[in-house]
Amino acid sequence: MRWWWWCLGMLGCALPGAAGEPPSADAAFFEAEVYPLLLRDCGFPACHGTEGRFFAIYGPGRARLDPETGVYDPVTPVELALTYDRARSTLSLPAAESPLLRKPLSVRAGGAGHRGDDDWGRALFESVDDPRYQTLARWAGLE
Repeated sequence: MRWWWWCLGMLGCALPGAAGEPPSADAAFFEAEVYPLLLRDCGFPACHGTEGRFFAIYGPGRARLDPETGVYDPVTPVELALTYDRARSTLSLPAAESPLLRKPLSVRAGGAGHRGDDDWGRALFESVDDPRYQTLARWAGLE
């Protein structure tokens, strides 16, 4: 009878959103809407635009996977796929608890706090009404 519980446990681990498995998120929406936002707002070398960060954002003007790729060459399919996978790994269920949504959101608006605040202490998103936040929220499955 123990094997039955083991099988149930293994099945639970394979379900999207279960521990270790991030929810699926639309790759086309990521490429068209989320990736440009992350590259522009989060991909600076002092932030997530360096290879040493777990949530590294690869692309033009930022970290490049292949040293042969020109700094301003278009994003390569491998760079885009790795950035997508890393961003997807920051999603969780419920979506509102995802680090991708909570870290850049102001603490006053329910965010978790983030060292990415600007020199004046402002968070990337001051409220959930910010259109950029709403883009991330749609991709994360919140809206």
